[in-house]
Amino acid sequence: MSTDNDGVPHVCRSVSIGFLAALGALTAGCSADGTSAPLASSSPSTAPSPSASSAVTSTPDRSYTAGRHDVSFDVGGATRTAVVVVPTDSPHAAPLVFVFHGHGGSGAGIERKMQIEKLWPDAIVVYPDGLVGHQGITDPQGTKPGWQTRLGEREDMDIRFYDTMLATLRSKLSVDPARVYLMGHSNGSAFVSLLLNRRGDAIAATANMSAQPPARLLESDPVRSMFMSMGMSDPIVPYDNQKRSIPIAEQKLGVDRSRATVRGYLRSEPARGNLELETYVYPGGHAPPAEVPRLVVEFFERHTLAGG
Repeated sequence: MSTDNDGVPHVCRSVSIGFLAALGALTAGCSADGTSAPLASSSPSTAPSPSASSAVTSTPDRSYTAGRHDVSFDVGGATRTAVVVVPTDSPHAAPLVFVFHGHGGSGAGIERKMQIEKLWPDAIVVYPDGLVGHQGITDPQGTKPGWQTRLGEREDMDIRFYDTMLATLRSKLSVDPARVYLMGHSNGSAFVSLLLNRRGDAIAATANMSAQPPARLLESDPVRSMFMSMGMSDPIVPYDNQKRSIPIAEQKLGVDRSRATVRGYLRSEPARGNLELETYVYPGGHAPPAEVPRLVVEFFERHTLAGG
């Protein structure tokens, strides 16, 4: 499924100008490259009458209409990119799901593999692109795109990217503040763990695939419902390392093991306050099985920030 190594256009701002009542009045819009461009102007040899005015139009921001869009974000002067999938209009605020690719991957690549928007048509789904620079397990020089995994790494440029995306999407779309979710594969999963630890007040639940939250973060994490999937034959992030997170998460959430249910490879453990720990341990490698995205969506649908 995934060929990720070890981890796993443009926002056009509308120009709003009031009425211009002067010689050579010029209305402005948003050109194809995002710069201001003239839409209409009065003749230089003919002045409008004192009562005349030029109504200014603006170009709507198509990046946040229903459908799939390649969107760019300005993060401290740097351009960051993501695929954003916006659902059709709904009378209700929408859940928001961020999906982070593994090391060497891309937003479009993990979009093709996960297709969360098809499994959850009501959700806004974001597939961000990482940057070159993070040193991965199979990429010690950091020549492929990836995500920071420790606080302060690369001046927290990826945390700031997440902050910018979240703030922008909340300003452009009707986002349900109680239903913001994070999922990631491998290096993207490690970034999800860091985000939960540093930005968990606004996160309802997380899903970690092929890289589980380390003890150093779990101990200080906010208590949130968690989904974990791991392959027993993972050659990149060994299963013996990943499974150590399960008992720590069980204790963190206060699960009731006596009420656990098992369905195939999926184990669900209810916890206090409507919380839940769900683990999917499969006899495979680093790439999550095809059924995992559906299981994650079903898990997210059960949990909100207020209700566990």
